[in-house]
Formats: sequence, C-alpha cells, structure tokens
Amino acid sequence: METEANNKPRILVDLDGVIRDFITGLRNIYLGEYPDHTVKEIISRDLPKYFPIGEKINDFLEKEFTEILLKAPSYPGAIEALQKWEESFEIVIVTAQPPQYRYATFSWIGNHSLPADEVRITFDKHSVDGYALLDDFPENLESFARTDRLAVCLDQPWNKDWQGLRVKTVNEFFELVKSHITNNQS
Repeated sequence: METEANNKPRILVDLDGVIRDFITGLRNIYLGEYPDHTVKEIISRDLPKYFPIGEKINDFLEKEFTEILLKAPSYPGAIEALQKWEESFEIVIVTAQPPQYRYATFSWIGNHSLPADEVRITFDKHSVDGYALLDDFPENLESFARTDRLAVCLDQPWNKDWQGLRVKTVNEFFELVKSHITNNQS
C-alpha cells in the first residue's frame, strides 16, 4: 500500500467532475450571457449537442474558461467528505489543467479551503503514487487500473461506459477505500 511517512494511505481525488462542478459553472456563465437559451442536460463530453450555439460553445469555453473555473460550485457534500477523511488519508488532488488555467484552479482550491496534502496537475494521473483514484473520466480510470491500483468512478451521466467500481459520492469513495484497505490487511 502506498503511504506517506505519516502512514496514512495516499488517496488521489480528481477535481473537475468530482469536487468542482465544472458543468454547472459552464451552464451558469453561459446562461448569464444567453439568458433566453435553454441548455439540455449534459450527458456526454460532446458539449455542442447541449447548447443552442452548437460548435460555437468551444469558442465560448475558450473565452470564458478562467471565469468558469473560478465560479464553478463544488458538488454537494464533496468538500465536506474531504474534510471528514483528511485525518485518515493523505489526500492528493490530481487534475489535468492546461498551463494557462492553473492559476484559476489553485485559486479555486484556496477559495474553497480544500483539505489536500498535495495538488498535482498532470494529464497522466496513473503516474502519481497513490493507493486509489477517484475520477469521472473512464480513460483516466483505465490507465490507473492498469497499474493494479484501485480505480473508482464517481457516477456521472457522461461515464456510463465505465465497467469498474463506481460510487455516487466522494464520501462513499472513502468508505469503499477504507473497507478495501481493511479487507486486504486481514
């Protein structure tokens, strides 16, 4: 088991789609700009299908990405779960962010007082040491699972194709990890 010097299991938690609700942030900023538009429920990563402006949503994202990141809410209960488990686990926030948006991500983390022992920005989450990963993106989970570590999906409409372990909340993830560790020690 991968642990820090303090002997707490090192657990990796994705940010967007798990802790930070990027989709609601996007929807809120978009509707501020286009108050008469109706945005469909987003159930895949193919965003043009859900916004009346279609492919122009990509230009909108490019223009408003920093504001979306900064103003996105957290998912209900996500930060509270991190706070609840911070004494039991070494929590590492792992997120894939282009360099130009890292400041907004670090600001969001600070503004929301995320209890994290470390923040890693990488597109290769499988390369980060840790016992388990909670993510919403199947490709990240598949890469992590290939390293024979615990890969757990936070249930989202856009990741129904993930066939591995799945949880509905961040707290449920930590409960699962705790149980997994306990079962593997006996």
